Amino acid sequence: MAHIHVHTLFSPTFCIPRSPLTSSRNHFAALSCTSPKTTASLSSEQDVLQAVVESDGKTLPCVRTYENDLARLSLFGAVGFDQALTAAAADGGQAANEHVGSGIPAMVVETVFPGPSGERATISTRLFLPTSKVKEKAFKLRKSLSKDVLNGSSSRNILAMTFRQVVMHQLWSFELVLFRPGTERNMEDLGNQREVPASFALTSSDERIISVLAEVVCLSALQSTESHFLDNSLRKTSSYFFRWFQKPKRITSKDSSVVVYKLFEDEIVENAKTLLETFNSTKESIKPVKMRSKHLWWTPSAHSKLEKIGGREFSIWTSENVPAYRLEIDVSRYNDVKLEGWRKSAENRWEILLTHSQMVGLADILDMYYEDIFSLPNKQLSCGVVTNYTNLPSKKRDSSFLKILSVTLASGIFLVAISALGQRSSPHLHKGEKFSGELRSLASSEIWNALRQPVDAVKVCIDGKHF
Repeated sequence: MAHIHVHTLFSPTFCIPRSPLTSSRNHFAALSCTSPKTTASLSSEQDVLQAVVESDGKTLPCVRTYENDLARLSLFGAVGFDQALTAAAADGGQAANEHVGSGIPAMVVETVFPGPSGERATISTRLFLPTSKVKEKAFKLRKSLSKDVLNGSSSRNILAMTFRQVVMHQLWSFELVLFRPGTERNMEDLGNQREVPASFALTSSDERIISVLAEVVCLSALQSTESHFLDNSLRKTSSYFFRWFQKPKRITSKDSSVVVYKLFEDEIVENAKTLLETFNSTKESIKPVKMRSKHLWWTPSAHSKLEKIGGREFSIWTSENVPAYRLEIDVSRYNDVKLEGWRKSAENRWEILLTHSQMVGLADILDMYYEDIFSLPNKQLSCGVVTNYTNLPSKKRDSSFLKILSVTLASGIFLVAISALGQRSSPHLHKGEKFSGELRSLASSEIWNALRQPVDAVKVCIDGKHF
């Protein structure tokens, strides 16, 4: 059975969100909707506890987190009062009794459940509840629960499963964090927040940002799969011919607010060659790496070429550590955006460099979020395809996905050729598009600096605050 961890916080000294980029423990603005008596931000831990105790009986605060080695997405929002109480009382009131014995009026319980995208992915749910109400609910539930269920690890496993199914129906804010290349989780210590350096963070109350990020990441993965199919199928002369018509590796969201720039394969190879000598001179001190199993579905660019240049270890090391993408966002399109670790690329636009592994980690996190029917069930992906796919019955889901994939791959040659020819013959059709950034190469010095040096402490706060 998969490892399930249940973590109970007995002390009222907790913080939301638990960000690795700041030492402050006063982050309760995300809980501004928990108290029915005020619309002002909750400014202290005692305010949060008091708001939970005095809840109007309709909603309670919740934190749901999707996490893997390289990325974490935390949602802060509201869940139904009765459903949260029932979930917390599923252990027969054991956790509530411990809190009552400690004289704590509000309890904070977190469960960690295995994620669907791999053995190192998890989905955690943290609920904030009035202790007395949970105890009352548990007393009623005990009449219908057997003693076997309430004993030992069974009660804790049940608690994890009931927490997993609590529906978050309202989002107050979210935090997206990408960790530094090569970061690995300690799966034996999931109860404690990992203290590791993070590369980038994005915090906002605007749910649309998640949607457009997922849109461009999804399109990047599909385009990469299509390109990999062409390279493997056409080979040599014909493959070279079609690459001659290759369009720029730029993927833009429908509203043009988020853009992913991907380095050309030749650029990645040239940049890797400049780092080969450094890799060979330091590889004895580099921790051995292996291809993450979750990355196999998204093949890195120039993977086979890099193997020929420096061997399999060098190819994997490049995928893990060398930037291959540039992600850019126009913050003026959204409300209440806070960035850390990003750099300004143009007016209102900020960018980060991502390795292939970081991009795959981000894709896995977003995939878990959109597959999760217990978090914002009515959420919409900008392009709509993935949302409709997850709403299908499981039997139809597999066949539909295979059909989409086969159509994508089978039509890949035609689509790439037509699109490229259209772009060459009718360049005026694209003049209406406005992009602040141009596709540019990354200098080897820029890549090596991004690899070796920690991210500058860049903090951006939009909406009338400091840059």
